[in-house]
Amino acid sequence: MLKELRKKAEADFKANGFPSTKEELWRFTDVSRVANAEFSNEWKEASVDFQPLDKIVVVFENGKLSREKSNFGDLPKGVCIGSIMDLVDPRIGSLADAQSAFVSANTAYFTDGAFIEVTDGVEVDTPIHLVYLADADGAAFHMRNFISAGVGSKVTVVEEYIGETEKNYWTNAVTEVFVADRGSVDHYKVQRESAASFHFQTLEAHVGADAVFSNHAVTFGSALGRNDIRGKLTGEGGEAICNGIYLLKDKQHFDTHMFMDHAVPKCNSHEMYKGILDDKARAVFCGRILVQKDAQETDAIQFNGNLLLSRGAKVNTLPQLEIYADDVKCTHGATIGELDDVELYYLQTRGIDPVKGHAMLTFAFANEVLDEVKCKVVKIKIEDLVHAWLEKVSA
Repeated sequence: MLKELRKKAEADFKANGFPSTKEELWRFTDVSRVANAEFSNEWKEASVDFQPLDKIVVVFENGKLSREKSNFGDLPKGVCIGSIMDLVDPRIGSLADAQSAFVSANTAYFTDGAFIEVTDGVEVDTPIHLVYLADADGAAFHMRNFISAGVGSKVTVVEEYIGETEKNYWTNAVTEVFVADRGSVDHYKVQRESAASFHFQTLEAHVGADAVFSNHAVTFGSALGRNDIRGKLTGEGGEAICNGIYLLKDKQHFDTHMFMDHAVPKCNSHEMYKGILDDKARAVFCGRILVQKDAQETDAIQFNGNLLLSRGAKVNTLPQLEIYADDVKCTHGATIGELDDVELYYLQTRGIDPVKGHAMLTFAFANEVLDEVKCKVVKIKIEDLVHAWLEKVSA
């Protein structure tokens, strides 16, 4: 079945090609730099440093699993972790179908990725750290990940993408997440790819009754990239929490598209994304919440806030609600602004120099998102990365 799916995806990709700015969902993001580039599949060992978050770490270097750098041999009972090339589940490919050229290309050409399965009632007390190292100039990495949390189970998964500065490559990832009834998946993505790379990922989540799926995305790297985050609430009492922050400078361009589908009654979805842009960076945020006609008592909140640190930075933000039920509580909003000169002046009157005051106010803007990070070791890591980024732009 998977073989047929891959064959069809390859045919779709070859027939349809990459999207253009004439298409509504891509009108602010020109991917011609990816479409016109030539990428190789030649493999090399990566020499990129990383720091494991905890005892379970799965490392992929330049698109291939590295068992030498990984540590997942001693797992709790009821937890299965390995390469998606070795483990099979009939649900692979059922969520992320041929909805875009990037998904089609991934389905057709993926060569590795993580397979994680947590059986019913099992709670994993340490985060599962997936690390993707990249330093192969001119290469393409199609990474496919599968995460399944059984009934009443609980797991934290961290995807971290790390690239060597100025290397030009293309990361094209797809992650499918299944959260069964009363299950919980706390998912994080930290993207700090090379400043010359391209990074695209589609994340699809299927959330059951009284289940919780949370996703926190933090974006620093890549010259051009996009996150497509899509969730479907299919059981009453299900909840999806999607938060993120993108920190962009120079001429970076990053696009975030989010779609949350409320298919049944009494489900909640909360989305908060913030962006901080400097120099001539560009960002796109498009968030769509669909409340189907039977999804009464829906509670959905979406907010996108953006802080521009220079006059050359630009954001296009498009929050959307599509509601077909009448007993709902739904809100959305978006803001774009600059640092308050009055607040900066106030800090200076208290003896704080302008550079430090600038960094303090900018971090305070980001901190609303960071406060939502539940996993302590992940929160510390993200805060350190944000502080380091702010020090560079404030200086």
